[in-house]
Amino acid sequence: MKDFSFIPECYIDTNLIETILSGIEVNHQKGCGTVAARMKENFKDSFAVGILDKDKQQVDYLNEFAEVSKTEHLILHKHFERHHFIIQIVPAIERFILTAMNDAGLNLADYDIPDDFEKFKKQAKSVNRKTDPNFKRLFKKLIQKESAQVILLKNWLIYLREKKYESKIEELAAFNTID
Repeated sequence: MKDFSFIPECYIDTNLIETILSGIEVNHQKGCGTVAARMKENFKDSFAVGILDKDKQQVDYLNEFAEVSKTEHLILHKHFERHHFIIQIVPAIERFILTAMNDAGLNLADYDIPDDFEKFKKQAKSVNRKTDPNFKRLFKKLIQKESAQVILLKNWLIYLREKKYESKIEELAAFNTID
């Protein structure tokens, strides 16, 4: 099954989002600017959720959004007029994964993933990570262990997928019991 209204910006994000959404194929795009452009052009009159790393250079499209909810590692934004949401991963997916793993007491080596940060980061950027079974296994374990940030991301994604046009800011913000 496909749901192209969910638009992650990198391969490892795509793997995480597809794992959270139980195998739903999402609309992978390369880079934050491409995600924003796709949302504005292809989904201008419909529902869309962009998933971006909070890079040093913020996309201009975020100027059209209000911050709905925020934790140390996740920020949820809602467009002022459109049914568009952006979830930012702070500071980037690699740190998000490592923090979630530490919180859950997991080790990269147990998933055949390099524990050297630079090697891990390089591997995470590879096109092969979109369907990498080691990362998929890790993400499933993070969900099972109820890693707080991963569960919050899961709650937002599932809620938005189910509610789309009927989503309510107050309900989304209520998921954030982390801080």
